[in-house]
Amino acid sequence: MRGILRVLVFALLVTVSFVPMVRDADLAKPHVAANESRGSPPVDISKTIADYDEFSVGNFAGTEFSNLNLSLKLNEVSSTVEGNLTVDFYNDDPVPFSQIPFHLYPSGMLYESRQGNITVLNVTTTSEPIQEMPYSVLWEQQLMWVNLTDSLLPGERTEFHIEFITTLPDGLDRANVHGENGNQSRIYTVSSSYPIPCVYDRFDGWNTDPYVGFGDPFYIDMAFYEFYLNAPNDMIVAATGELIESDSDGESTTYHFDPILPVREVTFAASRYYQMESANVNGVNVSSFYLPDSQPEWEDDVLEWASLTLTLLNETYGVYPYSTLNVVEQHGFYGGMEYPCQVYMTRGVLERVRAETLFPEYLELVVVHEVAHQWWSQLVGDDCIDWGFLDEGLTCWSHNYYGEVYYSDWEYFQYYRYLDTVRTHHEEFEIGSVINQSNYERPDLVGYIDYTKAPLILEKLRVEIGHEKFVESLSHFFRQNYFEIATLPNLQEAFEFVCGEDMDWFFLPWFDNPFLPDYSFVGVVYNLTDGTLTISVEDLNEGSNPYSYSQQVLVRVDNNFDGVLLEETVWINGTTTFTRLVSTRPSEVCLDYEDYVLVDLISYDVDSLSTQNIQIVGTPSLTNLWGFLPIEILPAIAVTGIVLVLVFYVFINRRSGNATW
Repeated sequence: MRGILRVLVFALLVTVSFVPMVRDADLAKPHVAANESRGSPPVDISKTIADYDEFSVGNFAGTEFSNLNLSLKLNEVSSTVEGNLTVDFYNDDPVPFSQIPFHLYPSGMLYESRQGNITVLNVTTTSEPIQEMPYSVLWEQQLMWVNLTDSLLPGERTEFHIEFITTLPDGLDRANVHGENGNQSRIYTVSSSYPIPCVYDRFDGWNTDPYVGFGDPFYIDMAFYEFYLNAPNDMIVAATGELIESDSDGESTTYHFDPILPVREVTFAASRYYQMESANVNGVNVSSFYLPDSQPEWEDDVLEWASLTLTLLNETYGVYPYSTLNVVEQHGFYGGMEYPCQVYMTRGVLERVRAETLFPEYLELVVVHEVAHQWWSQLVGDDCIDWGFLDEGLTCWSHNYYGEVYYSDWEYFQYYRYLDTVRTHHEEFEIGSVINQSNYERPDLVGYIDYTKAPLILEKLRVEIGHEKFVESLSHFFRQNYFEIATLPNLQEAFEFVCGEDMDWFFLPWFDNPFLPDYSFVGVVYNLTDGTLTISVEDLNEGSNPYSYSQQVLVRVDNNFDGVLLEETVWINGTTTFTRLVSTRPSEVCLDYEDYVLVDLISYDVDSLSTQNIQIVGTPSLTNLWGFLPIEILPAIAVTGIVLVLVFYVFINRRSGNATW
């Protein structure tokens, strides 16, 4: 009896001793550092955020800006605005000026029968004796050049006065007169409708771009404004700035608005039919102005959406420093438009929501988006023609972040997912799309680049570096460029400062490449001798892009019988080869495209890339032989082994005549 027990124990040990070694190997996954293939020392940024600390509380002592005093008189019969603009221009650039150009935007705006126009009546000095100053108007370029009496040196000021009349167009553009008195819908919207000083920068010199029909055409410096408006007595007026005082002569009222702090321009809208709501949100007077017919959708909700956005972005990025913020209904062909302290949502949005050609949440989306522009394009400005993807990308990311915070879904407002649209764009249109380009270079792609691809790339960056670093970087960028003009390199500098590494690996390919990665397996080899699996992934678009991509991709290795053998996130850096230990012969290798892996796809239904074409090399060891067998039959094999040993034992002992129990 003791003999047979010893044999049983021996048989059991022999049979099962190989199995634990094979199965334990499944758990021994090699660790891969998040940035195993890249790294660089921290970048030091010379700028400080001392200006933010002062500007955010309204202290601009020692900081020079231009000063503009603007007086407008609305004539509703002729749809014109009489204007007087006194310009105290400060030269904060390193070159002297003998001329200063001004935009005359209304002549470039859409119209039906009455074209917009700014007629300059005269330009004069402001000091006695008053003298006329020479100027020239270039109609086709929508420009006026004012010739200065003396060269304006860096750090110096010059002052002059411009008298003009603006004819408001009757189209549905940013300035217009539209609607009817009969149905209480008539609105006068006056935006970008006075001579606006052009911006001088080191890239282009004077930026004299006309009012283009793609994207936003604006690029404007900060300035202190005093704004006076005369309008008929029964008009309700919404305008940039705090209402300081108003004075009526019985027929018309003169309003004095003052933003108190520098702004990029001023705007106003006037209607006899506006209804208004207001609320104080942390010291900011937030107001909504809407037509009577819009009350069911606008009342309470618009004010709440604007207030929630103001609160969220104040906490996320930094301080909105002005005392007023208006959301105003207007007529327009677009969804909405942003100006300092005042944003617009068009009547057309409401009509399309009611007609169910836009999803109901679109009303909220427009309000949140335009309010978010107060941070991106207003407080932090940019050249909307050459860098328009910057403010729109940041603003779109922000309105989606609002959806994440208040509705637990960053894609809440995305009727068509950004991810699906971008992944399939090349397949659908057969063209590349570079984000970091001027709108002139890709006018047909402005909507897609600025409003879909750019915010998606920002979300991709958040996935790669984590939420905390991402938001901290945006806040740093905001504070670094508060009341200034920013570019994409400024954004990259902010991320490098917070992350403590060179960020070329992300910014160069994702903003400058025309095509997304298109991955393909070029070789998958499993070595039976040592259990290593070598995977080679090629980016088929690598030769068509100036920079190689780096992104994290989940790699999954499966076996027909044992299921998932390996699941690990790996950095794919262009064409990449990597080796991992796999205990059992794999049947399939898969790249999982979930979690914002960006690749070219033929259809948004595709969410992975897989191959079963696995080359087998080497000679299997005894241990590896067990790996070919499905785990379900191993107990049966063990029992069979025991039985065979017992049979052999009995057979031998019977032949020797010693068979006993």
